[in-house]
Amino acid sequence: MSHANESTPMRHIVPPFRPWRQRLVVWGLVALGCLLVVVLTWRQFFVYVPPGRHLVVIANNGESLPEGQVLAEEGQKGILSEVQGEGWHFVMPVIYSREVEENTVVPPGKVGIKTARGGRPLPPGRLLAEPGEQGIERKVVPPGSYRVNRYGYDVELVPATDIKPGFVGVLRRLLGKDGQGRFADGDEEKGILRQVLQPGLYYINTKEYEVVPSEVGIFQTTFFYDEKPARNTAITFVSKGGFQISMDCTVEWEIRPEEMPSLVAEYGSRQAIERNVIDVQAHAIGRDKGIDYGVQNFLEGTKREEFQRDFTTELTRVCKEKDVTVHSAFIRNIVIPETYLKPIREKQIAAETEITNKAKEATAQSEADVEREQRMIPQREAEVQAETKRLVAGIDREVENIGIRTETEIDKMNAEYQAQIASLDAQRTQTLGEAQAQVTRLVETAKSSLYQLKMQVFGNDGEAFLKYSLAQELNPAMVVRLFQSGPGTFWTNMDGKGLNFMLPAGGAQPAAKATGDQKPGK
Repeated sequence: MSHANESTPMRHIVPPFRPWRQRLVVWGLVALGCLLVVVLTWRQFFVYVPPGRHLVVIANNGESLPEGQVLAEEGQKGILSEVQGEGWHFVMPVIYSREVEENTVVPPGKVGIKTARGGRPLPPGRLLAEPGEQGIERKVVPPGSYRVNRYGYDVELVPATDIKPGFVGVLRRLLGKDGQGRFADGDEEKGILRQVLQPGLYYINTKEYEVVPSEVGIFQTTFFYDEKPARNTAITFVSKGGFQISMDCTVEWEIRPEEMPSLVAEYGSRQAIERNVIDVQAHAIGRDKGIDYGVQNFLEGTKREEFQRDFTTELTRVCKEKDVTVHSAFIRNIVIPETYLKPIREKQIAAETEITNKAKEATAQSEADVEREQRMIPQREAEVQAETKRLVAGIDREVENIGIRTETEIDKMNAEYQAQIASLDAQRTQTLGEAQAQVTRLVETAKSSLYQLKMQVFGNDGEAFLKYSLAQELNPAMVVRLFQSGPGTFWTNMDGKGLNFMLPAGGAQPAAKATGDQKPGK
């Protein structure tokens, strides 16, 4: 019973899972086989080119290459001239073969000279190739990375031409036919070119040109006298009279860039120019000009200046003809032979000795005079003190006399001024009195004239003038009131009684009625 129960579960679990596993294994194997077929097929038909490389394709079938041709074109058998860059590329197997090559890298400071292994032959007389021709190409390859088919081209790396500051580059063409003159004319003659390269970096085909770096600018050449022959570079010549003269001199000269090609063609480097132009000409001119001057002339300032002018002028002229510019030639020192200087020096020493002895005698005499004068100093001091006292006493007396005389003159001047003041006061009083009397007279005259004019205004009527004067003196605030009444009244019977009514003076307020009375304060 228990045995049956144990075997029953085994029959129900195992059988359902067996077919699925088999199918999974089969499908996995099929997929793996397909993947292997795809991978193998992909690798046969496709190729990957990594960065920094290129693909060279070789045609296995086609026309044969003609003589002289190295790289094939489409339809020809051989290495194709065109290369492929980075990435995936489809290449039909059997028909084509393939190779992955490194790119050609020209580093900074270098230049590549490219040589074509095949191509058209060069025309007669031409030595550098253009694209499509066989030989060294004229055009260079500057720094960078290039896909150059090395089966058809060789690239030689050479340093770029670097012209430093203070230099210029003189170009010499290495290829071509020999020229007739100093410079190369045209593009097919060998020789030095007239133009120069200024400081900088140039990518030049060194197979075609040689660049000669040449120093330019202003230089100094010094000729220095030294007793040791090995160190002596002075300019030596024979003067008039047969004496040998040595001269220290500094020549300042210049090479201009435009003159450098002719100098390089003639002499070469700057040192060769200095040696063959400045050095040679300075010694030659020193000999030619020095023979015209005697030794004594070199001791005199005027003659020495004349010799320096002649030497500088001639050196400048000769060097200019050789394309070198001389700015100055300064003669620092002229060494005279001792055999000539010794008698002159002894004569000068004797003269100086005589002058020194005379100076000593004069000094001794001066010292005696000084001692005598020092002994006379106390006597002179006493004389000066006595003279000083006498002068002081005289000055004191003069001061006293001046004081007395001054006081007398002051009193006299005071009295004169007081008399003048009194006279002026009297004149002022008289003048003021006369002026006051004149004013009074004029005032009274004006008043009388005014009264006369007033009388003339009133027609010489005294009564009218009196009334006017009375009206002028009345109180302006007085009010006169008038009342009208019938016959027989007090107011009407005043006629003929000598009574008059005065109207208010100007400024008084008019009244509606006149009463004949006056109110106080109005």
